[in-house]
Amino acid sequence: MTAKCLFVSHISEESKYAALLKEMIHDDFLDLAECFTSSDIGSIGAGENWLTAVEGAMRDAEAVIVLCSEASVRRPWVQFEVGAAWMRGVPVIPVCHSGMKTGDLQMPLSLRQGVELPTETGIEKLYEGIARILEIKRPPKPRDLAERLAKMGEIESGLRRIGEQQFERFIDIVLPPPGQLGADMIPDDAVVETRGDSLQIFGFLQQTRLTWQDIVRKAQRQPDTRWLRELQRSIALASNNEQFRPVQAVYHTETGSYQPHLSKKEVLIDGSTRFHVHFIDTVVARLSEVQNDFGTLATLLRLGLRFRYEVIERFTKLAKGRSGVLAQLRDAIETIENDARSRGSEQMDPDSVMALFDSERDCAVIARVQDGWQEVRSELFCQDPLPSREAVIRILARMRAINYDFMTLATRRFHELVASGWAEPAAPRELHAA
Repeated sequence: MTAKCLFVSHISEESKYAALLKEMIHDDFLDLAECFTSSDIGSIGAGENWLTAVEGAMRDAEAVIVLCSEASVRRPWVQFEVGAAWMRGVPVIPVCHSGMKTGDLQMPLSLRQGVELPTETGIEKLYEGIARILEIKRPPKPRDLAERLAKMGEIESGLRRIGEQQFERFIDIVLPPPGQLGADMIPDDAVVETRGDSLQIFGFLQQTRLTWQDIVRKAQRQPDTRWLRELQRSIALASNNEQFRPVQAVYHTETGSYQPHLSKKEVLIDGSTRFHVHFIDTVVARLSEVQNDFGTLATLLRLGLRFRYEVIERFTKLAKGRSGVLAQLRDAIETIENDARSRGSEQMDPDSVMALFDSERDCAVIARVQDGWQEVRSELFCQDPLPSREAVIRILARMRAINYDFMTLATRRFHELVASGWAEPAAPRELHAA
């Protein structure tokens, strides 16, 4: 008897579930059934016709098994695959899992007899449905049932953890096929998906069809839009499978400050690509909101501490151990500089920093630190000629000395400001009668 083809439709996050069902059907129905999953289509090269591959799978399928969860039933390509089966009159078996019940299914899936996993009854009903499609009188008895149910439970636990790890505020940016950017610019008409509290970050009160242009227009109401440029740069690199730096710039709104974080790239079945961007609440405030010397000096100390460990300590070891670290070193410095800009670096110009210190001796040290920094940075970022490995080691040694001079002076000055500005007034002495 020739094996009949069954197509398992699922979203990428649930590929392990689909793979387990495929394995079970192959093991228990032997050579009577051949399973083909959405993941199998997902392995097709980007240059091939995705839609043709889906059409071919649907043309060969005797039935479509649809993995149904709260996440999957909303995805357009699961709906497309179900619609393709529906138009051909192919039997559809909804398989509910991860807490979804058959009673939760919407049209047209609700018109089909669904099953619920992971339960023994659900597997029995699924096998009965497959047996009818394969035209065999009695379905096989599932092997290792307890072990397989336990495996389904593990997969569902993993899916729940993924859901728990999702930040409350996010946007998904969807690039059309082939899902790549040739420049650091997201198309205005790129679809943006989000929901709930995430809408409020940009001032949207209800769910509407959003595009990247909508996000940009809302974001441009704030004076600092550096995060837009950095995020587009990160997505452009990720779309071409290149490494990218995390976004350092912060999106400041009237109600809060958020750090954009590009966390996931998902290639969809049609060749488009979804980029998941979380907006993490941060206590980073613009220096304009902390209008005193404390805010400026505290920010400078924080940046100096980052510089010590993320640049000096790290790259001194790397430069001594191997060559080829120049690009990474420059990136690390620019990352910290971008952080400074997001915090209002216009208030950290040389004159403003100098004004934080009182004595002539302290001002002389700060002037030497500023001049030394400009010299070593210019030397490090020189393009012609590029600094040699020996020069990089020497530059890092000078940076270490500059960082030490600044941090020792700035921490002492910060202590002086706190001691003089935050001291509690002395309690009045009681008057005693003579």
